[in-house]
Amino acid sequence: MSIRRYLVLILISIITLITFIAAIQGYKASMKKASDLFDAQLHSVASTIIALEAHQPLINVTDKAALAFQIWRNKQLLLATSNTPTEAIAPFKQGFSENNFDGIRWRVYTKKSPIDNRWVMVAQPIKPRFELAENVILSAVIPIVLAIPLLILIISVVVGRGLKPLTLLTKQLTKKKVNDLSKIKVKQSSEELVPVIETLNHLFQQLESAFEREKRFAADAAHELRTPLSVLKINSHNLQLELGNENPAIDNLVASVDRMAHVIDQILLLNKTNPEQFSADFSTINLTANCQQIIAQLYPEINARQQQIELHASEAYIAGNDFAIATLLQNLISNASKYAPEQGRILVTIEKKSSAVTLIVEDSGKGIDESELSKVFDRFYRVGGDRHNPQITGCGLGLAIVKHIVQLHNAKITLAKSPKLQGLMVTVVFSGAEQDSVNV
Repeated sequence: MSIRRYLVLILISIITLITFIAAIQGYKASMKKASDLFDAQLHSVASTIIALEAHQPLINVTDKAALAFQIWRNKQLLLATSNTPTEAIAPFKQGFSENNFDGIRWRVYTKKSPIDNRWVMVAQPIKPRFELAENVILSAVIPIVLAIPLLILIISVVVGRGLKPLTLLTKQLTKKKVNDLSKIKVKQSSEELVPVIETLNHLFQQLESAFEREKRFAADAAHELRTPLSVLKINSHNLQLELGNENPAIDNLVASVDRMAHVIDQILLLNKTNPEQFSADFSTINLTANCQQIIAQLYPEINARQQQIELHASEAYIAGNDFAIATLLQNLISNASKYAPEQGRILVTIEKKSSAVTLIVEDSGKGIDESELSKVFDRFYRVGGDRHNPQITGCGLGLAIVKHIVQLHNAKITLAKSPKLQGLMVTVVFSGAEQDSVNV
């Protein structure tokens, strides 16, 4: 949940709850004060009436009179208003009580005169008391309720301003590129956010140091391993020339050296295309032109096996890293050539549909069993395991590298059986194609 939304909801809930409780307490207090006020009026009226002499037995009042009274002596009615019954409207007991007559409920005050033993009973309808209290409390609460939307807006703005340093930090982190490990600086930083920024900057510094060490290690490994391997390849080649080409031990040695060189090259290449190390320097790439260049580079190898390669493509552009895309094409086409038989066929297709570019590489080899399709992207996994063809140079990293590059470009890759060539069909879909296609 958003911190801002959480704070606004909590504050508004607390304010609303407190306002509601205060309104209830205010209602109760208003009712009590109104009741006390009316009771005091009844007491005053009773005291006034009891001091008067009765000259007529009945006093006419309107139907909606706000007052009624009776005067009794020795349980005989001496004087009463016309809205009272003939019996006593309250017990002959001094004090307040509530009774029903004339179709409504009344608050009655009974008082006895100590001089002539007269009882005065003064009544007032209860309903006006509640109406007065309700009007008072509503007059006090309604402005508060109407002010809650404005209060929500003010609280939202205040909380937003209070969280502005956190928002600025979020924007800075969002704008950072993958290879940007520079320190974060927030101008309007709060006291609570300073430790977070310092911790992040310390973490970035440690990551930068770790990446630099890894880069130096990769560079050193590339230099230190390739140089002796090159010497070893030259020496094995010279030894092969001296001992003759028919020596199986020398042939195995040359093949092992070639495989070792291939493994080292693939491992270093995998390190370069690792998402954590990859520099997202994307540019507009002509996928068709790149594919033509890779085919030209691999053509001597393809031609040596008397294979036929076809390219069916329209000029299509994608956003990506030039080195990574070239590596992807080289691995896919090279694998197709390795696993297609001699005099086999390789078909490369580039299609553009709306905003997507699809690359399809097919071969006429044996393909991959469905049970192994989910495993071929694992590092160092080779189809067939120990039973793979030893004449095919490889270390099980080609498709792992391809998968990394596909992930870096937010593309999708699928493996299936080729309906045309009956071998493996690799399909890579790049989203976000650019410009229009032109047939080549």
